Amino acid sequence: MSSRNDELAKIHIGKKSLGLEDDAYKAMLWTVARVRSSKDLDEQGRHDVIEHLKSRGVVFTKGKRPHNYNRLPGYITKVEAMVADMKLPWEYVDAIAYNITGGKGKPEHDKAPGVKRLAWVKEGKHWRAIIAALSVEQKKRAHLESIDEYLEKLGRDRNWVEEFVRVDNWTRHMQTLEAVHLHLANECMQLEES
Repeated sequence: MSSRNDELAKIHIGKKSLGLEDDAYKAMLWTVARVRSSKDLDEQGRHDVIEHLKSRGVVFTKGKRPHNYNRLPGYITKVEAMVADMKLPWEYVDAIAYNITGGKGKPEHDKAPGVKRLAWVKEGKHWRAIIAALSVEQKKRAHLESIDEYLEKLGRDRNWVEEFVRVDNWTRHMQTLEAVHLHLANECMQLEES
């Protein structure tokens, strides 16, 4: 059984994932559970709100939170919201933490430098760098989503992009994603104007 705090965290992650403004969030709470604030939810109300969020497309990440979640700096709620938004496993964030704290590649033995788990990150500068890395990943995914929509409107696919840009692994390269996004947006705009 989930604890009250875990369920409330899920509700706030769902709010963030759906991009609900405060008024819309309060209206949802009222419609689903007849409360104006999540702190007023009883066990059934928390369950109903979580199920409602799931029905609206929120996917809560699988895998366990860091074991010391409740003792981690306030940055953890931001990280958890980003992980949920992108449907990433916690191991993905562990890998980011490892690289940001000095590790190279994958932590294959105990003597490797770098913190091997997000739960062990202590310095604020590392937390901020992890959030920045997750933010870049969100932007890459948003660009790719828009690129796919533009390609569909233009009757093309990603193979066209690969021939056009001639950059290895272009889907991971932010400058290339931004350039392709801008180019396709302009083409679609010209198509709509003609």
